[in-house]
Amino acid sequence: MRALIFVVITVLSLTGCESVRRPAGDPGVFAALEKQAVADKYRLVWNDDPMSTMTILWDQLAGEAGTVYYGTKDCGRSYWKYPNRQNSESGMTGFFGMNTCCVRLKNLDADQTYYFVIKDEVGVSERFYFITAPKKPKPFTFIAGGDTKSDEPALQAGWASNKMVAKLRPLFVVFNGSFTSGNGMNPENWQRWLTDWDLLTTTADGRKFPIVPVQGSHEYGDKAILNKLFDAPFKGNNSTNIYYSLSFGGRFFHIIALNSEIEPGGDQRNWLEADLKEHQDFTFKIAGYHRPFSPHSTEGGKRNNEDLYQQWAELFYRYGLDLSMDADSHVHKITYPVRPSASEDSVDGFVRDDEKGTVFIGEGSWGAVPGLNNNNKPWTMQSGSFNQFKWIHVRPENRKHPAFMELFTVITSQTNDDGTRSFYVDAVECLTERNVFKIPENIRLFTGNGSAHSVKYPFHLNDKGPVRASDVEPTEKQRRS
Repeated sequence: MRALIFVVITVLSLTGCESVRRPAGDPGVFAALEKQAVADKYRLVWNDDPMSTMTILWDQLAGEAGTVYYGTKDCGRSYWKYPNRQNSESGMTGFFGMNTCCVRLKNLDADQTYYFVIKDEVGVSERFYFITAPKKPKPFTFIAGGDTKSDEPALQAGWASNKMVAKLRPLFVVFNGSFTSGNGMNPENWQRWLTDWDLLTTTADGRKFPIVPVQGSHEYGDKAILNKLFDAPFKGNNSTNIYYSLSFGGRFFHIIALNSEIEPGGDQRNWLEADLKEHQDFTFKIAGYHRPFSPHSTEGGKRNNEDLYQQWAELFYRYGLDLSMDADSHVHKITYPVRPSASEDSVDGFVRDDEKGTVFIGEGSWGAVPGLNNNNKPWTMQSGSFNQFKWIHVRPENRKHPAFMELFTVITSQTNDDGTRSFYVDAVECLTERNVFKIPENIRLFTGNGSAHSVKYPFHLNDKGPVRASDVEPTEKQRRS
């Protein structure tokens, strides 16, 4: 017995248990005896039906590709206890100095927590988990943003935003392009980005959040890169034609990922119109792409993207797109609902339309150095210069309110007048699976330009005052359903 205790203490000290995530359900010391898998840069991607599929990718550092073991019961790192297993289906061996493995899980249950580990010929990864999208309307949150850089001082700002993801526990993240600096062809930059995403956006109890990747202006060196690193879907036989859509919640929520870095007309416009028409009756339709129609900064020569406006703006209005998400200019913006117009009152081709217009949010600055918000319009509701992303609460209708989205701008860091930087993450309260709609303590939300700390859509709901928790929080029965 004394010998066994000595072995246990020795193993715990050698494995540095204080710094390793020890999730609930972990079988303890005998799992700790299992070596760690020689893999890292784990990430999850939505690229198919979010209710029944999940794509898991990682970098296999040595040996043969690992196997994903998974199930709905938390078995910790005891891989043999999980009822399901799946080998890597494909990979990009040696691309950018990584051996990218890809497992596409299918036939999953909707609105279900799945636990998983990856076992290779050396050991077992930490235990992670994810949650699939619901098949019927249900409250959830998601995060939208874009633009990170690979060098200081922007690098630390990106870390701050990544950390905030783990604190807020969204259902998914839409990343609207420009992941690294330059043309996107530096292997070290991508290795750093994927490592940071893996380590910083994962919660202490092992939850990982799927990303919806969107092509950006700093991926131009290889316009198929999001397919190679995230298994992003593409049209036809051309892996540079990365645009796609996702739906969940019945006819409740539809996401469109467009590509502003290739021809916006032709095949992409035809596909967009068909997709919008097919999903016109969904409660909410949102679209993400990189370059804004009308940037809110002129720094760096930013100018209106007339081709995008001509090909997409009228379709957005005709088929009732609710929310448009862009990036690129490295500033914060939320517009009033607007529609395209050629009237004398229009500015940059838009006029305000609170009843039927689309709200445009953006414009990047997840981690990039913030630009100057020097190009506001009459229909601009909010703008600012700081690192931020949008945290969006989505609620289906109930007896007390119609279906609505509530948009929060989360400030993660800011440059001070003396050139120093302030970060607003570490003191923020970490949410749990039971309170993902709570406004956490110490979070910094944008409240400038005469606006409240949130903006609701449909827009008329902004006249009704703040949302009461009793009106929208799910009951215990609803949480279990």
